[in-house]
Amino acid sequence: AQNDGDTICQNGSFKGKTLSTLWTEHPELFDSQKRKFPFIISLVAPVDNLSVQVHPTKKVAKKLGYSMGKNEAWVLLDTKQDTQLVYGSKVKIPELLNRINHRQFENTFNSIKTNTGDFIYIPAGTIHGLGKGNIAYEIQQSTDLTFRLYDYERRETDGSYRKLNIDEGVQSISDADSDYNTTHNYLRQKPVDLLKNDQIVIHEYISNSAFTITKVKVSGNVTLQKDGYWLTTVSAGKGKINGVPFKFSDNFIVPATMKQIQLSGNFTFMITSEQPVTGNNEKEE
Repeated sequence: AQNDGDTICQNGSFKGKTLSTLWTEHPELFDSQKRKFPFIISLVAPVDNLSVQVHPTKKVAKKLGYSMGKNEAWVLLDTKQDTQLVYGSKVKIPELLNRINHRQFENTFNSIKTNTGDFIYIPAGTIHGLGKGNIAYEIQQSTDLTFRLYDYERRETDGSYRKLNIDEGVQSISDADSDYNTTHNYLRQKPVDLLKNDQIVIHEYISNSAFTITKVKVSGNVTLQKDGYWLTTVSAGKGKINGVPFKFSDNFIVPATMKQIQLSGNFTFMITSEQPVTGNNEKEE
């Protein structure tokens, strides 16, 4: 539901309607207190290293006319033996800002080996860049601002270097907690088990004011009670939800009006929501 693109409903009674239309005309589907749709969800599989970038803090975003900053997170669904990502700085903040301002990028950013299953939280103001060969479930707040700090000297088709956003990036780093760029506290956080038995495992990766990110793995048949809406991506397998079939890579919304769901099959969901996915009153069928 962004200005430059809007997801379109593919089937059912709302087929053909955009997500922004549903958000405005059918608020009961979301039961949200937020003014605009709050998330951008993507599956990202770069064939080359993505640029080293940073997203704005709330203060910087408001200065540029946006209502909120941009926190982000990745769940790495697949990696290879040599895949990596960029996260944070090798040097302290004053030296970091000096190097960025002077375009001195060699030995400035941390390069981190990636592992399948890693959860990586990227608070606003954190330097990051996903490396080639990773496949990531990517969650972002819906402020459509990204500031490019370094792009490996790549050029546009006219031969010019790709545009960098040094001033805005430096402002965002300066306004963020220095801990975000000088520690690895937000790498490979382990999920919390909310529910675990032979039929279902529910992991919660993170739950804060920006988003709640959860993984649900089902092997069999279960019934769940839920609150709020789920933005759901099928990251493995296939199954059914309330009798409707789905398969790997499908994306769908489980609306707030659906208080009970029946799940069957062998699959894994990634869920982004505003409310925790608790698994309360789960029962086997």
